[in-house]
Amino acid sequence: MIWLLFVLAIDQRYHTFNEVAHELDSIALCYPEITLLDTIGYSTTDSMPIFAMKISDNVEINEDEPEILYVALHHAEELLGLEVCMYMSDELVTDYQLDSTITNWVNEREIWFVPLLNPDGHSVVMEGIDTTWRKNKRDNNNNGIFDLDYDGVDPNRNYDFYWSKGGSSDPSSEYYRGPAPFSDAENRALRDLCLAHNFIFCNTYHSARTGLGEVIYYPWRAPGYYSPDYPFIRLVADSMSKLIVNEAGNGHYYALPGSGVDGRARNWIYGICGTFCYCVEICTTTIVPGWMVDDICLRNSIGAYYLLNRVNSTGITGCIYDSLTGEPLQAEVVINGFYDPTLPPRMSDPTYGRFLRILGDGTFDIEIHKKGYESFHLTGVVVEPGKMLELNVLLKKKEVTSIIPADTPNLMIFPNPTRNVMTICVANPDQFSSLKIYDISGRVLKDFENPSSNILIWLVKDNMDRDLANGVYYVIGETTDAKFVRKIVINN
Repeated sequence: MIWLLFVLAIDQRYHTFNEVAHELDSIALCYPEITLLDTIGYSTTDSMPIFAMKISDNVEINEDEPEILYVALHHAEELLGLEVCMYMSDELVTDYQLDSTITNWVNEREIWFVPLLNPDGHSVVMEGIDTTWRKNKRDNNNNGIFDLDYDGVDPNRNYDFYWSKGGSSDPSSEYYRGPAPFSDAENRALRDLCLAHNFIFCNTYHSARTGLGEVIYYPWRAPGYYSPDYPFIRLVADSMSKLIVNEAGNGHYYALPGSGVDGRARNWIYGICGTFCYCVEICTTTIVPGWMVDDICLRNSIGAYYLLNRVNSTGITGCIYDSLTGEPLQAEVVINGFYDPTLPPRMSDPTYGRFLRILGDGTFDIEIHKKGYESFHLTGVVVEPGKMLELNVLLKKKEVTSIIPADTPNLMIFPNPTRNVMTICVANPDQFSSLKIYDISGRVLKDFENPSSNILIWLVKDNMDRDLANGVYYVIGETTDAKFVRKIVINN
């Protein structure tokens, strides 16, 4: 009971929000050549800043380097993840140019930390209001009063990936998934960061008050269905877990596939972004005495740092270019046998044309596709253990027979711009072999299969029934010898 009272007081070893802000600001001021501190959003209720720290040389530039992300404190009471991120951030900048391994990581990687995703909930814990609080502080009943029995959303159930299959619809539940996917600012902040970058690996840090501790979960296992990269995600998880010594000192963490697909961070970040994302359950409880924290951080950092090495080992990388102009291209990269057409395509980077796929050793068949270009196929590609195979690709443009001018009345769109519904009028639908919605990178978002009606009502959603973000898109209809292109704008 004495130990319980000690924990409830929240040991001073744990960072308050103000201490996090001050320490990150100090790091940015002391190491401006290798750090970039950004605010990626503000919390749902108290509008507290959500910080992201980038550590890399040439930090102001998006270089052609692998990106790795570490995220903590989805859940307010799970303080140890924040401490691991702060510990690693400090070590990387302090030992830069003193330790050759760390110097190489900083010079050759782009390392990101989001140490405190849920600052509202964190304040509830740190102020002693409720040291078992998990959620943020969303005012679920809109009464202007923070109610421990009813308010808050579980940020780790609010992602737009099979959102309705996870969490709870009851606002009073610890696992309340929110009124809609991405309803809460914390999740939107991390979403936008992930969509703006091509993260290869991501660790999201948690701690287990209930369930298993000292385990690394990875995507995913569902009845008769595993994630398409399952063998390779598992290999990385197994290796990382074996590097983290457990609290008892007589073994190591375990790696397990997460059960099912739902609106958790690891599923969305992998399923939508293609990032190998892991949920690291630190320790066997959520809040431990302060004297234990540094040892936990040290042991976990060893596993986290493994990812910085693994990103350059056993896989395929390269750049994709236009064969005539040499311009880098964003194209879909398919590893046959490890591909799920229901997920968004795994694309190369739009700036450098770079792709990087983590694999195991073996022989693979690769396809690369881009609208308007001839597809690239390569069979029998041998990946050796411990080596990243470099494979640069030139794509050749297809010949386009004709493009109908935009004022031709065969395909009409209104209203344009639109908010949440659009009418597509097709003069001769039977002549169209396809009618699709594309984003500006050429990715198919909506496919109107075999259009047979003159009037199509589109609710501005993609093939997975997700709302499209504001921006510019294209409606493209194709016949056997012509292409009809209409630019559209979504502005909610």
